[in-house]
Amino acid sequence: MHLVMLDTCVWLDISSQKSELPMLTAIEHLVEDGVIKILLPDLVRTEYERNKDRVIEATRKRLANEFRVVKGVIESFGGDGRDVALQTLDDVNHRLPILSEATEGTVKRVLRLFDTALVVAITDKAKIKAAERAIAKKAPFHKQKNSVADAVLIEAFQEYRIEHADEYDSFRFVTHNVNDFSAKDHRLPHEDFAEIFDDQTHFYNATSQAVEVLLDLEEFHYEYDWAWEDQTRGLQEILGAMDELVDKVWYNRHMSRAHHIEQGTINLIPDGVERNSNGEIHQHIWKGALAAAERVRNQYEDTGPWDDFEWGMLNGKLSALRWVLGDEWDMLDT
Repeated sequence: MHLVMLDTCVWLDISSQKSELPMLTAIEHLVEDGVIKILLPDLVRTEYERNKDRVIEATRKRLANEFRVVKGVIESFGGDGRDVALQTLDDVNHRLPILSEATEGTVKRVLRLFDTALVVAITDKAKIKAAERAIAKKAPFHKQKNSVADAVLIEAFQEYRIEHADEYDSFRFVTHNVNDFSAKDHRLPHEDFAEIFDDQTHFYNATSQAVEVLLDLEEFHYEYDWAWEDQTRGLQEILGAMDELVDKVWYNRHMSRAHHIEQGTINLIPDGVERNSNGEIHQHIWKGALAAAERVRNQYEDTGPWDDFEWGMLNGKLSALRWVLGDEWDMLDT
């Protein structure tokens, strides 16, 4: 069993940066398998709770701003590939709300991990040790800024490490705050933390370095490959699927009309003759319908006939995709 403590900034980055999502999945996997235990000072949870809404909103604004900038550049300087690039951006723009909302889902996953963590209170001893660092101007106070929270967290980690040294195979401290915690080589801890880190206690400035060595990567990739990319459908893909569904729903209705014409319950009437009921179709309209039906048969391998379940699925899919794009439920006009 390995004890892992992630600084608040790491949890916030995991919650807002897509590149960090694989690490969240890896941590969940290791916790579930009993390979690691998360050490969670109550201060970390407090700081995370205080900042999570800001992170969600900042992610939403960042995505929207980046989209606007890129679109503006392409519109002005896109050249021959402008239209294709803008079509791709339309796909991205369609997915922006979903991508933003995914951050809220990530926050919920982090909070569930917190519920499984080993929560420790910040002791007076840790606070005194942090104050001593401030007086001596030792890291993380070497940058002339308020680093009390950082100092308290590292002292809480050290305090727990000393008291439980025989209970874990290793202790791992992870932070992205390299300015306060790292040496010139950001992979190494600042020399003022020399008494904390040794062969059993390790410092990391990247989550991947801390957890990948503990994973059975072959097994993990096999079981969790889906979690490394959280893709949503693009607008063009959705519109393409809708076009196919509209064609097939229309075609089924067309074949029903053809049956009624064959049975004489729907009559073909000459062009120019006024229709008296829904049971009459002008000949030129029917001629156009026959041509459209031929196009559908040539375009798709499967054009029915479908049983009641399959017919219900076609209509349900069309209704769902139209709802996603703004229509009301059960909008099945073709």
